[in-house]
This record gives sequence, C-alpha cells and structure tokens, in this order.
Amino acid sequence: MAEQAKTLIAAMSGGVDSSVAAALYLEQGYQVIGVTLKMKTCDNSREKTKSCCGLDDNIQARQVCEKLGITHRFISVREDFADKILKYALDEYQAGRTPNPCVLCNHYLKFGPVLERFAEETGASGIITGHYAVINRDNPEKARLFKGADTEKDQTYFLSALTQKQLNLCYMPLGELSKPDVREMAAKLGLPNAKKQESQDACFGYKGETFALTLCRHFNAKPHQGLFVDENGKVVGKHEGIEFFTIGQRKKLGIALGKPAYVTDIDAKTGRITVSTDPDRLLCDSFSASAMNWLDFEHDSLECDIQTRYRQALQPAIVFRQGDKALVKLHRPLAAVTPGQRLAIYKDSQLLGGGWIEKSTD
Repeated sequence: MAEQAKTLIAAMSGGVDSSVAAALYLEQGYQVIGVTLKMKTCDNSREKTKSCCGLDDNIQARQVCEKLGITHRFISVREDFADKILKYALDEYQAGRTPNPCVLCNHYLKFGPVLERFAEETGASGIITGHYAVINRDNPEKARLFKGADTEKDQTYFLSALTQKQLNLCYMPLGELSKPDVREMAAKLGLPNAKKQESQDACFGYKGETFALTLCRHFNAKPHQGLFVDENGKVVGKHEGIEFFTIGQRKKLGIALGKPAYVTDIDAKTGRITVSTDPDRLLCDSFSASAMNWLDFEHDSLECDIQTRYRQALQPAIVFRQGDKALVKLHRPLAAVTPGQRLAIYKDSQLLGGGWIEKSTD
C-alpha cells in the first residue's frame, strides 16, 4: 500500500463472496466503503427462499459491514432495475427470445453509472466485487478478463458485457480462490454469513411462479397465447403464452405426442411454437450474435472457444468479426442455441468478447 490509504467501494450483496472480497482489501490497508444496491421493494412473505437482493440480504450486508468496522450505504436503483432489467426481460420473452438479465444487470447496475458516480463523490479509485474472475492489467491501456481458478464458480460469462472502462474500475480478489477457500476465510473472520447458502440467479421471482409469469404479473402484461405445431405446420395443441417457453424445452409442454417433444422455434408474430420429437432438430452448425462487446478481439476471424449458456463446456468454433456482429461457425453441431441468450468468446481462459445470440444461420 501507498503511504496514504486508497479508498475503494465494496459492492456488498449480503453474500459470503462480496464480504470476503471487502475484507481482503481491508486487510491490505485500503479504506473500504460498503455499498448495497436496493433493486426492488422486498416482500419476504412471497419471495423465493434463496433469491438474492432481498430484505434478508440487505440486513446481512449491513451486519457484515458492522463486523468489519466499515461504513455501509444503501443506494436505491429500483427504477433502473425495473426499466433496464425487468422490462428488458419481459420484452425479450414477448419477442420469443429467452433473456439473460444477469448480464445486463452487471453492465447497467452492479458496475453501472450509479456506483461510478458514488465512487467519484467519495474519492474511491475502484469497486470491489466478489466475482470469481481475474482481471489482468499488465497492459495499462487494455484490461484483460480471465476465467476464475474455480471453474465451477467462474463468472466471466455474466461479465461479458462489461466495457474496458468498467473493467479498469473493478477489483476482483476471489479470482484465484475456490469457494471452499472463501468460506474458510469467512469463518476465520467470524463473518455472520460464513455458512450462508448460495443465492439463485433469478433475483426477481415468487414462490410457485416462473420468472416469466412474475414479469407478466408485475407489468400487468397479458401472455401471448397460441398454438403448438409440428415441423410440418400441423397443429398439435394450444399453449398459454410464448413467454413461458424456451428453445430446447421438453418438460411442461402440456401436449402428448407419444414420445418426448422439444421446442425448436418460437414465432412471436403468429404465436406459434414449433415442436419436434426429433432432438436433432435442435442442432445447429452456425449462428450469429449482435451488439457485440469486443474486449480483446483484433482479428477478422479466429479459432477460439465459445459458450452459449452459463457453465456450458467450451465449444470449439471459428468466430468472424463483422462490425458489431459476430458469425460463429461451430466445429461440432450444438443443441439448443437460444436467441436472446449470451454468447461468450474465449481464447484459452481469456474472455475476448460477448454478444446477444440471434437465430441460427443454418
């Protein structure tokens, strides 16, 4: 540490990861200010038992900061959460796509302008988070993002929309640690959440409801009912709304075709959902992605690895850079590449970029 202690903001979720991350920098002599973003009006009577961002998490974040002896602030981002995250998710469902709100939440809220402004106001030089990822700053002009050492916890997929500016503000001390390491540290520090269970990815949902159903109810949106059809266009049933289905879905279709059926296409304009009993109908050799965030991809094309969902095994492919779009040609056919989900591109363990998956180009 320099003679004069630097100030850092710690994004405190109430979980053990962010708590230990804050403690690690505190031990190094930094001045740390804990900040918790309030994203919604909490209703613990109906909230999912393991949802993040709830009332219990807020209380836990405050308790951890008290234990660490650091200042703690709450900042409300409810309007942005509703407008930029929840409304986006509903719009995607209504367009026949499957949203990934966690990616946008990181970009717009958890690493967004609200915390940037707070950092400026407090003189903080960066933001500490409990993400399992590694940021390399050997090149002062370009931060590079790498997978965390704990492959089961690596979160670079969800960080694939972060810009260079955002990465340069981030401090992620858990990247070289495993989850058991973090829990052991929390226990040694006597943190009240050392044994806390993992939270679910979906931070906005209620008991007995899917995320899509909660969104429809929250925005008073009527689901788009329609028909199930087979690959030949023959009607095989009715459905209660395209919002409740995703590519590759097999369970809870509510139709009987004599053998398992899979959703292969969702047409938002007609309300028709195509199903097939042939799982090979889900395979694709190539697809495109839009609104690309090119972090470190200086090629027209490159042999690399990709992910189309969290914790998916890396898939070898050739990625072609086409402005703010990408064309992905897979070495092996991949099942259920889902429009609306996130494409993440890797070379070895480095995240090179990410974008939003469009329809397959087969």
